[in-house]
Amino acid sequence: MSKQAKMIALVTALLLVAVAVIACGGGDSKDDSDKSVLIGYIPITLKHDVHGNTAVWAERYAMEKYGARHETIDPDQDLSRSIAAVETFMARGADGIVLHPVTEDGVREIIREVRDADINIMTYCLDATCKQVPALLIDEATVAQEMGTDMTKQWISLYPDIPVKVGFISWTDIAFCFDNRTGPFLRGVKSVVDYLPTEGVQRFRDSAGNDLYGATYWEHAGGVLEVAMQVTGDAITKHPDVNIVYGDNVSNGLGALAAYEAAGRGIAIDGVPQTEIIASTDASAGELRKLADPRSSLLYALGMQPQVFAYAKVDLIMELINGTLDNDVYVQRFTPDVYFNFYKDSLQSLQDWFNAQYNPDTPLDLAAEIARQ
Repeated sequence: MSKQAKMIALVTALLLVAVAVIACGGGDSKDDSDKSVLIGYIPITLKHDVHGNTAVWAERYAMEKYGARHETIDPDQDLSRSIAAVETFMARGADGIVLHPVTEDGVREIIREVRDADINIMTYCLDATCKQVPALLIDEATVAQEMGTDMTKQWISLYPDIPVKVGFISWTDIAFCFDNRTGPFLRGVKSVVDYLPTEGVQRFRDSAGNDLYGATYWEHAGGVLEVAMQVTGDAITKHPDVNIVYGDNVSNGLGALAAYEAAGRGIAIDGVPQTEIIASTDASAGELRKLADPRSSLLYALGMQPQVFAYAKVDLIMELINGTLDNDVYVQRFTPDVYFNFYKDSLQSLQDWFNAQYNPDTPLDLAAEIARQ
């Protein structure tokens, strides 16, 4: 065999070996990224800061800790779009799906379809009534009740001769809110005062069958700022003497405050509310700007923690994907929540918490924000 022929034979042999190694999975294949775990996330909406930031944190954390891809489809609070998003991730061969239901009802069939396709799925933040698969929930009830207690005591300390009257701007079609936010908050108020009305007021029922009553108004806004402003404006006209107000998410809380401000209320002087104390939920930048301002009567807020929530939900879905947790056995896990108020939290502690949890492009500087208002 000539020298040239020997060289060709050697090169050919080496090429065959290289092909065999790649086919057997040896070496660094360019297809490695295609084989990485895919987590599909369907939030309730990305319009609320907490859910948008949870998605951002989860994408980073999934890749850093597990080498997994984390992708999000936003249904924008629409149940049919939420179900369609699940179907999209199924078609793409996702290894796991994290579903934040729009409401507790309406997802039984799609969850069953996912499991029949042998794809992992869990619910997050909001439990599904079918309770078929593991759920990661947020321990809001404890701090919501504490917040209701503290707000009521604060009002009584300032105005001992003015009876407490409660108003809610809420989701009245989601049991989760009754179970974890407005219901516990109301129990907190009732732990301080025993005279809230039982007749002539709206009654709602939590998922345990407990009747919730005592609020002078309980308006549905559904987490839409403009609706919250409208229904609160109507409530102010009908019930001007309400002095404890709770909006059970960021839009409901800020919408309620905006309506009170439009009515010439919602004002504090050196942290002393003049006509009512208002609480909100999420502790977004917009809420904290108001909470830290001694001129605003929004003085309390539940603090939703997107970084903490993101890590917990990625860890749980990876347990399902890795087979260390049975996907067809219903279990509840809880991740912690916090709450803030004007009277106990410094500007520094508020902005440090926000900058860690929400990771804004420009760190929040509350003193500078308040000075500009």
